[in-house]
Amino acid sequence: MKKVIVTGATGFIGSWLVQELLKYNIDTTLIVRNKQKLLPEIVCDSHLKVVEGEINSSLVDKIEDRNFDAFIHMAWSGVLPEDKNDVKLQLTNISMSISAIELAQKIGCRKFVASGTVAEYVLCDDVMNVYDRQTPNDMYGAAKASAHHFLEVRARQLEMPFVWMIIPSTFGPRRNDNNIITYTILTLLQGQKPSFGGLTQMWDFLYVGEVARAIRLICEFGKTGKIYGIGSGCHKPLRLYVEKIRDMIAPDLALGIGEKPTMTKQTFSSCVNIFELTRDTGFLPEVSFEEGIKITIEYFKKLVFEQSLKK
Repeated sequence: MKKVIVTGATGFIGSWLVQELLKYNIDTTLIVRNKQKLLPEIVCDSHLKVVEGEINSSLVDKIEDRNFDAFIHMAWSGVLPEDKNDVKLQLTNISMSISAIELAQKIGCRKFVASGTVAEYVLCDDVMNVYDRQTPNDMYGAAKASAHHFLEVRARQLEMPFVWMIIPSTFGPRRNDNNIITYTILTLLQGQKPSFGGLTQMWDFLYVGEVARAIRLICEFGKTGKIYGIGSGCHKPLRLYVEKIRDMIAPDLALGIGEKPTMTKQTFSSCVNIFELTRDTGFLPEVSFEEGIKITIEYFKKLVFEQSLKK
């Protein structure tokens, strides 16, 4: 794989994906709304080109290159908890995704790869089969599932090779929203007790660098028409991850497990079968949860220290 085009490069996973691609000297064109939001360390890379604008047919004339090996569609608005049930916002993502695959066809891309999410399968109490019926629990998951079906049909109409990825629960440096990993680390670093529900769900977390590597391999070796679940291939109760973080930061601090009410009566799982991913691309995790968490804790320690200096 020599040349790709990427949307969503200013997002958490997207920014790591761009670094992964550039590490392998892959010529990478980014479509972004605001190039000022890109990581400073990548903007001068000789293998990088940036196109500013909304994802639509008008970008055709702005993109100089043609015949990309892959168009990697990662852009998605409304991923924060407060936006996930904004129906109007989520619907715009479906339209944007259709525009993306149509643009890919016009500039001669050989493959269109788009990102789904484990949120498509929330009501799943076992290791999820990504070919099973989707069971989203919010408008974000529903919009992702809908985008998948729209893209699948449009890809057939355009005769565009198409691959769908299921992105896992991802953690690592630069993820600063209030997800359970970030919340737990920051609360413990402040010497406070984090509060949770029962944390009985079976869960799978994957370090963001590993997610980026899996996406690169899918783009290079993934087979047309496939859905690839990305994950570590291992899972355990959510409470064990939280306890591991506590033990690595402050073993003597208490955890408020069970202090918050359970949000739903159904216990759900976030565990993905990665058999086809491994078979088709060779992907196997290289960074364990413990190794990834150690890196993430150090990132937040530095962030907290820098913020304290500004006060």
